[in-house]
Amino acid sequence: MNPKKEGSWDRRGMVVGHVQSGKTSNYVGLINKATDTGYKVIIVIAGTISSLRRQTQERIDSGFVGRSSSDFLEKKLNSIVGVGQYQVNTEIYPLTSSFYVKGDEGDFNQKARIPIGKNPVVFVIKKNKGILEKLIDWLSRDVNIRDVDGTPKLFDVPALIIDDEADAASVNASKSIEDIKTINKLIRTLLNLFNQNTFIGYTATPYANLFISQAYNEEQMTKVKGKEYKIGEDLFPRDFIINIKAPTNYIGAAKIFGYENKNPEQTKEPLDIFREISDYDPPFFRTINRKNKDILPEYLPPSLERAIKSFILTCAIRRVRGQETKHNSMLVHVALLVKWIDRVAYLVNEKTKEYQNAIQSEDASLFSELKELYETDFLPTTQNVLENLDYTDIRIKQHTWEEVKQELKNAALKIDVRSVHGTRSTTNLEYHKIEEIDYNRYENGLSVIAVGGSRLSRGITLEGLSVSYYIRTTRMYDSLMQMGRWFGYRPGYVDLCRLYTTNQIFEWFNHITMATEEMRNDFDEMTARHQRPKDFRLKVRNHHGLLTITSLNKLYFAEDIEISFSGENPQTYSLLKTKVAIENNFNALKQLVKTMGLPPKADRKQLKGKTRYLLYRNANIAALCNFIDTFKIEQPSIQNATLSDYIRTQAKGSKIKEWNICIISNTDNKVFIDYKGKTPRGERQPNERVATFELQHNNEVIAMGCSVRNQQILRGGEFYLISKNQIDQTGDRQVDLSIQSQTYAGIKEQRASEKKGLLLIYALDERATFFEEKYGLPIIGYSLHFPRIEDEEKVSYKVTPNYLDFDDEVMIDDDNIENENL
Repeated sequence: MNPKKEGSWDRRGMVVGHVQSGKTSNYVGLINKATDTGYKVIIVIAGTISSLRRQTQERIDSGFVGRSSSDFLEKKLNSIVGVGQYQVNTEIYPLTSSFYVKGDEGDFNQKARIPIGKNPVVFVIKKNKGILEKLIDWLSRDVNIRDVDGTPKLFDVPALIIDDEADAASVNASKSIEDIKTINKLIRTLLNLFNQNTFIGYTATPYANLFISQAYNEEQMTKVKGKEYKIGEDLFPRDFIINIKAPTNYIGAAKIFGYENKNPEQTKEPLDIFREISDYDPPFFRTINRKNKDILPEYLPPSLERAIKSFILTCAIRRVRGQETKHNSMLVHVALLVKWIDRVAYLVNEKTKEYQNAIQSEDASLFSELKELYETDFLPTTQNVLENLDYTDIRIKQHTWEEVKQELKNAALKIDVRSVHGTRSTTNLEYHKIEEIDYNRYENGLSVIAVGGSRLSRGITLEGLSVSYYIRTTRMYDSLMQMGRWFGYRPGYVDLCRLYTTNQIFEWFNHITMATEEMRNDFDEMTARHQRPKDFRLKVRNHHGLLTITSLNKLYFAEDIEISFSGENPQTYSLLKTKVAIENNFNALKQLVKTMGLPPKADRKQLKGKTRYLLYRNANIAALCNFIDTFKIEQPSIQNATLSDYIRTQAKGSKIKEWNICIISNTDNKVFIDYKGKTPRGERQPNERVATFELQHNNEVIAMGCSVRNQQILRGGEFYLISKNQIDQTGDRQVDLSIQSQTYAGIKEQRASEKKGLLLIYALDERATFFEEKYGLPIIGYSLHFPRIEDEEKVSYKVTPNYLDFDDEVMIDDDNIENENL
């Protein structure tokens, strides 16, 4: 919202990033822009843990304030940091600091005497009842406060409030809008204090935020420090949700667990860094409960010993690559109980010391084990990553064993083991290395094995994390994704990363990845339609088994629906023009032909002496779904995983008798290419020879012709758009049916009767797309025709209760000549 707009305004939204992807940097940039435009109060609500608040304060000091908040507030010194080296006219006053002594954590304490409304002021506060109450009380005593309808209101001081980790503690976990939990109530009260405010929640796991109730009691009051305040509207992001796309070098869930290609036989697979654990019970138990929680482990399973060896090798290889001063981290998450964390840390330290001593004494047995692990695991994985990584990293390369062996001693002796939990007294602990992991203290790099539980999840960044050993988990989407500390940027060493976990946890992450990508596609679609979250249906796919989207007490206002494609016709009406996408989609078609061969002569329809159709009857479902999964597209209504999952589900229940695939060819000699654009219909005469391409299987080659579709809509845009969502023609839609019809309704009835699904694949002429670069390749698109299905197996979703419309966007038809007679 423009802060110069007069009168009262209240804008609420959410920014959705990725775990460990740089959300803090994003909102530091936003704060700078907001201040430039005129916002006077910046409040960052930075999580629930003191160390994370201080970490955020330091980032705000460096990226926004430009001076050390601690020196400014505690010592009255103007110590320049970060952006402070640049001369600007705006002086910014921090009212919280990164200062820390026992009893004073630098958080807001009401001592500030700086007036607000003139120069920008910034607060970085913990999401804590006492702190929020102090800030509300302090603001309520400002000179600009007026009493409006019995509640204090701070006028004409534009405020930007950022809620970091907005899904944690902020969401009102209650059955009733009248029953408001403390943190939610105080944040709402803080917002309602300003007559001009913008509230933005930042999170990588927004599931709970989508189901916040949009209803509230306008008259509901609360008391803070003896004063009455109106609580105001709940925190649903009614005005906007922005999806931040991850950079190509971000290693996120889709790369680690796979998204579009879930089956092993499919072309594009997850990065080969997952290592299955099946040997941990005993000593760690499959479930830790009241009966066995006191039976602490006496030894480490072989898989954890192997993980520690992998970490030693990783540290050595990074030294070979010139990264000897970089930080290295290993995560071990076995249990949430402190006594278990303590014991496991002790055992990990003992085993690490054993390996360190053996390496120092050049023990032949351990060297032999490390060499075997390097040659059978690391070398092939590096090769796999080099072949499958979708960005270039010249630092990733294979090394000889002798090169790695030379660095083992220096790498291993540098490794330290830390126990990460909330207990500060070591009296009852076996392992006493519990100090905070502070990477800034190690100029030559810290190599650490962090053993912990929930404190290793949300917010904490393990620098240079490469090896993760993870078996104890949650069943909630949001908590599970936040525990994925292995997400992030891995420059020069992504091939060295390893995730040791169970097959079940891997499959859970795989499902959550699919559900999250679908949700993000919804955000993009909503933005493209210029709609607000309050007017748009927001959905998250349910899990068919044990997982839940978030805690049940945050889902009271969600509704269950089931998605169906029965009788529907999804089409790729918006195709990418990028070389990567065009090559990928043409390769997907060639892979389909390679898998299925060429159809028998009887199913190759000829017209004008040329091939018109290649028809595959009763096609292989896996091959069909593989084509859909690998197809690269950014059209919101086409969600690969949703379509293929639905097709597989119906196939299991035999709801669709058979699936047929038809590859379409244009048999004309010449086509019209509208080079100048907007050519009147009467002047659209064929002016170019048909573009051709070849499909080959074994020694047989078939020539195919490219079709031309609409050339009028947004010719110079990012996408090749086809009008009215129509990529196919009437005849094509029924090529596999036994009885032909002249109407689309008749075709749908016949398809329902025969219970046949049809995938039509088109090759389109790149000359009609009007982008400067041409690649000499056909642009592949497709159209899916689902029969109407009785008693279908539907896909279940949780949705916001206010909007349940799932119709596809319909584009304006202005020029598709082949569809004029439909």
